Formats: sequence, structure tokens, C-alpha cells
Amino acid sequence: MQDRRWMRAGVGAAMLAVGICAGPARAEPALWSVSDADSTIYLFGTAHAARKGSEWKTPKIDAAMRASRDLWLEIGDDLGSSQSAMAGIVRQHGIDPARPLSAKLSPALLARLTAAAKPYGMTIAQLEPMRPWLAAVTLGTLPFLKAGLDPSAGADRTLRAIAVTDKDRIHGLETAEQQIRFLADFSEAEQIAFLESSIDDLEEGPQQLTQLAQAWEQGDLPALSRMVVDEMREKEPKLYARLIVERNRAWAQQIRTLLAGKGTAFVAVGVGHLVGPDSVQVQLAKLGIRARRR
Repeated sequence: MQDRRWMRAGVGAAMLAVGICAGPARAEPALWSVSDADSTIYLFGTAHAARKGSEWKTPKIDAAMRASRDLWLEIGDDLGSSQSAMAGIVRQHGIDPARPLSAKLSPALLARLTAAAKPYGMTIAQLEPMRPWLAAVTLGTLPFLKAGLDPSAGADRTLRAIAVTDKDRIHGLETAEQQIRFLADFSEAEQIAFLESSIDDLEEGPQQLTQLAQAWEQGDLPALSRMVVDEMREKEPKLYARLIVERNRAWAQQIRTLLAGKGTAFVAVGVGHLVGPDSVQVQLAKLGIRARRR
């Protein structure tokens, strides 16, 4: 499940730190817009980890950024400058000193975890204090690095840097604590299932992530929908409902509020939220707002 992977990369980076009117496939990351008489809101699907040196920032995306004085990201705060606060949130919701991770896992799953983590240089001792969701996030960054995809080179961070240089206003659709609580509030059984999916990804290796990165760079919406959304919907419906559907509905409401104002804004969220049958664009359509592929 790929958006689960990219979300793990996004949360991991924070700790370190087929929508409506899809149109023809184009060899650049996908960009949409919604507008009314006095407002335009661009919707851009990001990769939370990307290849260093990737030429994804096209003239069209640059023009949309230049036209916008407000940048909306999933998390508005600059987590790199608030590491102590982030560490406190992670300790509060992700560390369980009373019960080590190994005590929560079946012998078979523990053996799989040990074997899958070893090629990446990760040991059970390093994961022991973590609740299962945090272990899953920690493990989730490893295949990205092996595939040459770096969370620090993710589109979110690049766009933030541009906005800072241009002195644009930066806002967040959510807070870092909200994002962590999406995972931390799962039951222990659900967290273990999430961890098991991370082990699956470690065993798969980095090849599929390379294909995912290429699909994102090319704006290949059918491939992104297949790799990012379909498997999660089928195999992890609770995770899908929590991480995708509920958030997409909330963000569509926030975008409708932005559209009711004036001016131009650039909204950048993980591309998994802009593809598939429950995308932000689909939620906007339910509110009577049509998104157009640029």
C-alpha cells in the first residue's frame, strides 16, 4: 500500500522531519484548480519523499506558485525548527517503556520483523521501546532511502522553501500532533496490523517505490490510483477510512472556505489524497465544486 508508505515517510521526515476531470496523462506531477469569480485554489499532489535532483518542478507548477500568496500544506509548522516539541509529541504517543514491542507481537511476526529489518541495519533492540505504530513509521522510511528517495527532498519541503523565499504565507490543514494521533489512536491490534504492512514493504524491497516515484513525476493518475489507493482500500479499510477518506472530507470543507474568500492559494497534499474514488476532488464535487486538471 503506497500512500501508507508515503504517509510513513512524511511522518518519519517530521520526526527526523482518479479524481474528477482527470484529463489526459501528462509527463509532470499532477496539478488541478478550483475557482470562482474572485478566487483560484491550486491543488497539487506531492510525494513526501523524492529523488534528489528530480526535475519535477515544471514551469506550470512554478507559475501556479508565483500566482499564489498563500501556501497550504498538510502541516504548516516548520518541523525542522521545532524538533524538541515534535520529540515530546512522539514520546507521549509513541513510546511505551512498560511493555516492549516484542511482548506485543506473536513469535512468528517477531521473527519476520527481525529478518526483514536486518538488511536495513535495524535491530529489534532499537524498536523495543516503541509502540507498534511508531515502529511501523520508523521502518517505513528505510525502503525509501534504499530506493534513493529522500524525505528531506520531498515536494512538501521544496514548496515550503520556495514559499519562505518568496515571503508567502504558510498554513497547515492539520497539526503534527493531529497527524501522529491518526496512527497513535488506533487500537493495539490495528497498530500491529499497520506494523505488519511495514514488514511487507520491507520484504518487497525498493523496486515498487521506484515505480511509484516515476508515476508521480509523470502525473500518471491511473498508476498512482492503483499503487497508492486500491490496495489500501481492499486490504486495510479502517486505515483507508482514517487516513484518506476522513481527511479528504475535512480538507474539502477547508478548501470550500478558502474559495469563499478572495485571491489565489496553492494547496499541496500527498498525491494519494488526489486520486481514487474518495479523493479531495470527489469530496469537492459533492459540495458542488468542480476541480479541473491543469
